[in-house]
Amino acid sequence: MSHNENFKDSSSKRHLFAAITVMFAAPLLPMLMGWFTVLS
Repeated sequence: MSHNENFKDSSSKRHLFAAITVMFAAPLLPMLMGWFTVLS
């Protein structure tokens, strides 16, 4: 465990935003693939 921890706020916000995006996008991916299958 290091005592001199410098976490960048911008990268943590970016990872949080990416996690939220994945949480919403992951359930929609099968539906999106189904639409691509129907339209092709």
